[in-house]
Amino acid sequence: MNYRIGFIFIIAIFFSSCHLIRGPLDASVKKSMTFHENFDMQNHFDNYWEDDSMNSPSSYYLEDGHLKIMTRPQTKDRVKVKSKRSDFGQGTYEWRIFVPNFNLNDQCNIGAFLYHSGEMEYELDFEVGSGTRKHRNDLSANPNEVIVYCTSQNKPHHSERFLIESEKWHLFKMTLEKGRRGHYLVKWYINDILVKTLQTKIKTKITFSVHNSLENLSFVGEQLPIRKNEVLFDSFDFE
Repeated sequence: MNYRIGFIFIIAIFFSSCHLIRGPLDASVKKSMTFHENFDMQNHFDNYWEDDSMNSPSSYYLEDGHLKIMTRPQTKDRVKVKSKRSDFGQGTYEWRIFVPNFNLNDQCNIGAFLYHSGEMEYELDFEVGSGTRKHRNDLSANPNEVIVYCTSQNKPHHSERFLIESEKWHLFKMTLEKGRRGHYLVKWYINDILVKTLQTKIKTKITFSVHNSLENLSFVGEQLPIRKNEVLFDSFDFE
């Protein structure tokens, strides 16, 4: 009888202990899904980011608490840094970026975007550049303004354009929420102002990697850049 009572007592303690540690474990798992980057610690950067540049030098480095990315004049440089994690899904993404004054109509573009590779590719973007003459004329852009392209590359392809001032820090925020029929509802914010909402056909089980880039892309201008360009990323947050 005493043996049985002792055995039951041990089992009770075991399950009680499991119950007690379950809360902290769940909290740590939840907390681990958040991500914060100040671009001020090389070890942290090396652990969580990797090069994704295409046919160009990996011309980026950390400087004074910022990620500086550069492209060369008269080239089609595509300099990109991506997260090693590719499990980003529902949540809020925010980049703080210093937007330079690009030479008018040059093909150079800042990218802050989410990308999913696989049988079907998906991309959700902030892309910032001088813009083509037509796009600038359509928006009545001033010389000190650049164009922000808020874009979904697939399911559906949809893009809208907005103006911001150059030579300033700006906040670019994107939220991915569960929308209709288990597909993402995506919202784009510029400096905490909601500028675009899109119901996609991208299933919420799809996850993404995060990208920071400066690329000499043809769609944002009329000619290859005539000078070296650079951009500063101050921080990235996901929660």
